[in-house]
Amino acid sequence: MLSHASVLIEEGSVVICIDPWFFGDAFNESWSLLCEPALLSTGLQEVTHIWISHEHPDHLHFPTLKAIPDQQKSQITLLYQEHISSRMFRALGNLGFRTVVELPLARWYHVGNETSVLCCSVGTIDSLLAVRARGVTVLNMNDCVLSHVAAKALSKWIGPVDVLLTQFSIAGWVGNPNDADVTEKLMVIERMQHYADAFQPKVIIPFASFVYFSHDENRYMNKWVNTPDYVCEQLKDVKSKVQFLYNGDTWSSEDGFSLNGDPLERYRRVFQTIPDRSFTAHPSSLLEEILELGKKLVKNVRAAFPNIVVRLAPPIHFYVVDLGTVLRFDLPGGIVEIDQRLKKECDMALGSQALWYAFKFPWGFGTLDVSGRYEIVNPQMNRRAIYLCHLYSTDLSFKKIFNRVRERRVWRFLWSKRHELIDRLIKGRRGTYYRSGDGGNRGTGG
Repeated sequence: MLSHASVLIEEGSVVICIDPWFFGDAFNESWSLLCEPALLSTGLQEVTHIWISHEHPDHLHFPTLKAIPDQQKSQITLLYQEHISSRMFRALGNLGFRTVVELPLARWYHVGNETSVLCCSVGTIDSLLAVRARGVTVLNMNDCVLSHVAAKALSKWIGPVDVLLTQFSIAGWVGNPNDADVTEKLMVIERMQHYADAFQPKVIIPFASFVYFSHDENRYMNKWVNTPDYVCEQLKDVKSKVQFLYNGDTWSSEDGFSLNGDPLERYRRVFQTIPDRSFTAHPSSLLEEILELGKKLVKNVRAAFPNIVVRLAPPIHFYVVDLGTVLRFDLPGGIVEIDQRLKKECDMALGSQALWYAFKFPWGFGTLDVSGRYEIVNPQMNRRAIYLCHLYSTDLSFKKIFNRVRERRVWRFLWSKRHELIDRLIKGRRGTYYRSGDGGNRGTGG
């Protein structure tokens, strides 16, 4: 266990580092690492492969990847899913590593010696990885959100699982500061229980949630995180052994667990320090700049989708708390402007820097949802405009898909997800599908 969602998997000369994030913040300086990473004494000199699960910055942390010395990069192969869009593959190719490999979806891929990996896409950006060597399989689900039915279908492809790695806590906005409680923390536990039943692993190692909400505007959400003690209590009836690892702890298929003290006690002490830690505060952004960035975003999103789709996304009214101003974000009308209304008549309330970031970057609204730096004023708000901004950022716009409909990668991507897509369609109609953290919905995925 290295850090948050980063683990090292070794088999002979094959050493795979997963989702390295070793310093700094993420999601517009709104998430911070909970514990000091456990780094190798040689850095990443012995690492042969780095697998990136998806493009969220707590998994694809560009500063960490860029900080790896060039000499070590020349020995490392980057692994990434064969996505419907090649955008991230091209970006990873510019980092100076020996090579970047697009892993074929839902097929075992040999990486060296007796080690093979199987990558599957989940949702719009997430992916999972199974690593198999000498009859032992480690399955890394990280932030993936699958129903029980889809997970069962996937288990037939993967086969017996020895160790399951999966997220265990909330990873985005789940409620307003004054809400008494939230249901999302229980949904994460329910998903873990379904995974335990579907894959029947010998061991479950909860991970990918070792962060805290580190901004003044989202610090209240720390009261709702699932602690390791809570997770163990909730999973006491699963057949698998549930074992947390602290950074530096290990599991071996031959020797079992090697723990430097009791992980639960160590995490108990760390979680208690969160209220006393430093929290980020941003100065106010300029209203004129926010308006200009908003107009540019509206123009780009409108260009990416047919008019009939854009017209289905009603305007959203943002109350900008520190500026005392209301902004109307109107995709159908193609405008972003100041509006005269009260806060209680708006849809969302947030700080000016958070809105500036949401407008400035294509992934801005996805970051806003994960950072959780906003308040829902209108519980009945229509989020279609935000969802279109998310699809625009993930390169899944209607026009681009239609232009590339003949590409084999598109059909391979969709075919590999057939069980998930069918199940999402059925469950979506019933309104019972799990919320995902990939931007399509909110709350349980980083």
